[in-house]
Amino acid sequence: MKILGIQLKSNEAILVVLYQDADGNVTQLPESTKFKIADPTDSSQVRQFRDQVNTAFDSISPDKIGVMARNYKAKGTRAPSPMSFKLEGIIQLNENYPISFVWPQSIAAFYKKNKPELSPNKKLEEDAFNVAYYLIQH
Repeated sequence: MKILGIQLKSNEAILVVLYQDADGNVTQLPESTKFKIADPTDSSQVRQFRDQVNTAFDSISPDKIGVMARNYKAKGTRAPSPMSFKLEGIIQLNENYPISFVWPQSIAAFYKKNKPELSPNKKLEEDAFNVAYYLIQH
């Protein structure tokens, strides 16, 4: 089973792919990557982001895709970047794979009861990794 976890951070989407074999062993696959938009007002860059994400989804062919949910009602310094909502919308428009959202509170509660068998390859992939690991266990 392949699970794709996504973290949206400012103008980039970080993707982590986890694979669980028939024996239940989980590994992070090298398809983990990130995509970004430098100028959100440039339509060609928005389309390029869409195409990159959709191509990644098709090449990975995940069984599940999860996005770290963000509090859209938060204000001030805790508010997510408006750009990240644009990226989220682009990702959600993919018609070939169901996209689910996982709240950080759900992940935290899961990790209180379960110790992960592995950790992300890179620190910046931690939230996307946590989404994927949570989904692979559920």
